[in-house]
Amino acid sequence: MDTCCIAVDDVGPSPIVESCPASPLFDSVARWEFEAAIHRLETRLQQLEQQLHSAHADPKEVTESAKLAEWLDPSGPQVTNAICNEIEQGKQHQDEFDDVIEFGESVWSLPLVLNFKRYPLWDGIFSLLLLFLNLAMQAMFSGILLSDDFAGDGMKVEQEQANARRWRLSVAHDFRYMDLSERSLVTRVCQSDGALILSTQQAELINQINSFLGLGADSFEPGVLRTGILLCLLCILHWSSCVYKEFRSIWLAFEAVLGIPRASSTIIAENRIDSLSMPRLLFVLATLALRAVIAGILLVAGISWLGRTTSITELMLNAVALNGIMDVDELLFAGCTPLSVQQAIKKLEPIKMKYSRVRSQTESLALFFLLAATMLVPYLVFLEPLGAGMVEIKKEMCAGNQTFVVADNPEVQEIIGYRTQAFNGQELKLIEIAVEHHRFQEDGPPQYIFFAASRKLFDRYRSDGMSEATERSPFCLETDSLRPGSRFHNDPVITPILQGRLRSAMISLGQPANTTCDEGGHLCNRPDARALRLMCGDTCGCTDPYSSPWYKVKAQGCADSCAARVQIALAEQPCEDQPIGEVWNEFWDGYATAVSAFYGQDVRQAAIFPLATSVSGNLRSAGCNGLLVPELQMEVVTQALWCQGQDSLFRPLAWICPRSCGCVEAAHPYCPLNCRNTTAT
Repeated sequence: MDTCCIAVDDVGPSPIVESCPASPLFDSVARWEFEAAIHRLETRLQQLEQQLHSAHADPKEVTESAKLAEWLDPSGPQVTNAICNEIEQGKQHQDEFDDVIEFGESVWSLPLVLNFKRYPLWDGIFSLLLLFLNLAMQAMFSGILLSDDFAGDGMKVEQEQANARRWRLSVAHDFRYMDLSERSLVTRVCQSDGALILSTQQAELINQINSFLGLGADSFEPGVLRTGILLCLLCILHWSSCVYKEFRSIWLAFEAVLGIPRASSTIIAENRIDSLSMPRLLFVLATLALRAVIAGILLVAGISWLGRTTSITELMLNAVALNGIMDVDELLFAGCTPLSVQQAIKKLEPIKMKYSRVRSQTESLALFFLLAATMLVPYLVFLEPLGAGMVEIKKEMCAGNQTFVVADNPEVQEIIGYRTQAFNGQELKLIEIAVEHHRFQEDGPPQYIFFAASRKLFDRYRSDGMSEATERSPFCLETDSLRPGSRFHNDPVITPILQGRLRSAMISLGQPANTTCDEGGHLCNRPDARALRLMCGDTCGCTDPYSSPWYKVKAQGCADSCAARVQIALAEQPCEDQPIGEVWNEFWDGYATAVSAFYGQDVRQAAIFPLATSVSGNLRSAGCNGLLVPELQMEVVTQALWCQGQDSLFRPLAWICPRSCGCVEAAHPYCPLNCRNTTAT
């Protein structure tokens, strides 16, 4: 019986049946079984072929497969032996593997195929022009990125610190730039007030610093997660990876070109480069060298540009723009290269190269250190100094006390300061509330604004002091108009004006707008309650001769029209000293607070205050009789006589102690009228 012979083709996985002569011994069933066995053998041999090319073939599995093949074809042990021999050879060469290098679809690949005889003349000339255009474009991009005219030196930390210091010392605390809520310009800039019309450049700088370092409005120490620095590192890593991809392509192309045989002429047959001439080789190598130089320049320029970018939104845009530069060669190839040349490059067969696993692992280790350096070097060179400099710039602009403004009085050669309000978010001040209520009001009287009849009066009213304001009050406002049953109560002209002023007085003290005089009476002795004392003179004691003398003067809100009521009340009283009581003790309890508010400084810290405390303590305990002692007759801090009073701070004590103040013996101007009548008698 003849035997069918099976041989394995070493260029393909499929077995080839060479011959199988007919035999009468094979009936239809036997033939079917034989064909099935052949099919199983074919399938198994394909698996063995794949395992031969694998570096991790399992010897046990291969041996079992060989036994199966031998069982399927007992007459073919030579096949099994050949398979085993190939397996042994695969084990010996398992540390090596093959790879192919493809030439990219890029203008940089043109030097490999350019041939003015092979392509139409203009196609060749134009392709060469495209190569030089690509070279010129990327070179110019590199030069522009490195120039100071394009990116400059980024944020010049020292210069910005000097600018910030100069701004803080010259403009930020100028009283002319307060807003209606009496907030200083530096407060508004550092709190990112969106309504700024001045120092918008400084406000933008603060916003950039806060966003870049992840800082709050009042914080100066960045945390671990600094958004801008992290994003900048990611953009630098992304850009560097794009350039490293270019370097790898250059190196692989260099190896592939060196692996092509040399000849007197360049031969490209059936889309395969068979040989390169020496001039062609030098042209290709020169192109690769220029390509590498440009990639290196772009790498350094791109990292420097990204490392100097301080805006988070611009970081992503800059990274995308850099990637566009790297794609110039591919764009020119896809959009401008003649089709004949383009197809020649696309159809070039890859070049086979052999690599070892040792080399692969060495490259992996080198790339690991390269990526680590890509993250570490820009951080240390650019980002860490930039972050520290940003913190210092913000400290120069916003650190310390923001809530004050100053003005220069050249006449007296003195700097006048004023404590402003802190930034309180959405809480509105009195003047803002006034604007808010009146901006859409068309009918009815204004709620908080007193409108002057002319510009002249407007300029006068806005510069008047409280003394002038009280002089404009023709009567004691509370007793003659605000109180129910008074003669001007519900007057259609006067009442709306007074109600608006009363609302303003209450809001300025932090009270609801509808607070009445009786409800706000506990605030009368506050130093800043001048408007309240003007509107609620009766409740605040301006009409009571025996109330605490503090602030019962025109400069502090008590109108002369209310003081006239005091004189009327005193006319019926005897000219006698009042005994020590609640009012007397209340006066001395408020001594330190009243004098400190008057001077704007805490007098309790002054060296003279112990003496002042001693004087006030003796008078407190001695009562009116203490005013007879010469050493106790003068207030130490203001140098005012207790009996005469101080026009800007307290009413004369002669109204409480007329006899001790000598009002019985002489008609002094500060004495009450009832004592003058007694003296005359």
